[in-house]
Amino acid sequence: MTPRATPSPGPSASAARLGELEKGRVVAVVDRLVRRGAGLTRPPGWPRALWAVGTVLLVTMVVHIAALVVTGGPISGPVSLRKPATFAETGWLTAWSVALILPTLRTRPWQRHVVGAATILFGVGETAIMAFQAWRGVPSHYNFTTLLDAALMRGGAAGTAGVFLIGMIVLLVATLRSRHCQASVRLGVAAGVVVLIAGCVIGLVMIFNNSGVYQGSVGADFARRTAAYLGPDSATVGPEYLMLRPATRGGDLVLLHAIGVHGLILLAVPGVLLARTAVSRARQFWVTTVAVASVAGAMSILLVRTLRELPLGQLAPVALAGLAFCFVGLLGAHGRVAAALLRR
Repeated sequence: MTPRATPSPGPSASAARLGELEKGRVVAVVDRLVRRGAGLTRPPGWPRALWAVGTVLLVTMVVHIAALVVTGGPISGPVSLRKPATFAETGWLTAWSVALILPTLRTRPWQRHVVGAATILFGVGETAIMAFQAWRGVPSHYNFTTLLDAALMRGGAAGTAGVFLIGMIVLLVATLRSRHCQASVRLGVAAGVVVLIAGCVIGLVMIFNNSGVYQGSVGADFARRTAAYLGPDSATVGPEYLMLRPATRGGDLVLLHAIGVHGLILLAVPGVLLARTAVSRARQFWVTTVAVASVAGAMSILLVRTLRELPLGQLAPVALAGLAFCFVGLLGAHGRVAAALLRR
């Protein structure tokens, strides 16, 4: 039996299909031109650079931790290899966080340039200054012993922090204007950036006071210039346990600053990652809200304690319970994100 030939589509059907393909190409080209004219295209340059710089900073952190163990140097105090290690840790986490966040936002080229350059300058610049001073065996903070020390303190550390603050404000504006993002992502990123900006502001207060201990004033020692180390003495700081100073003579700003500069990894990154899972949008928003409320609550409790010039060791039982509640809430929210990613 002769096989039946499959009828070929008629001229009208072929023409219609061709017309649809051409129409799709035209729409795609017009969309690209419109986005390019509006400055909304997203070349992958900055995220790639941020991932690379973050990797270098991660290696730098590991090298300094190893050097600290080998040399047996001090973990606390104004001169320690721990400082470049902790600054490198903040730098690589921030760089990788911004690399993850940028592609999710609707940003213009100049915004990406400002945010990307400011993040790299902050991570690399601050870590380099801390490492340079630590290997010289001199304090990196509040040190005006020589002109070089003063330039690194005011122009280097404070300057890069100021540029980074501008970059984070640009990132916050871009986040609030990214209407295409779902609510949980916008909430997590915006809250993370706000917490990070608060951490930067607290860091600038520490620089203006020449101290990480708040004693009732802001900027009182900013204009004081003597050829010496102007930071707080050991009696003011008190003993340090795992970077916690429970007996300061005043309010400890260091802990608030440390939480603040990790705002992106605490809130923004979990929000972005959770959006890539099968969890419902309502549940995503609820989990992100719990995380945001936990960090905001903990920072509020610590800020009140700092402004009252009370050390951590004098926290009231209610405040301690509040901090514990916030910690459990944040841990639970992060656990929910991790579980959703593992199921994916």
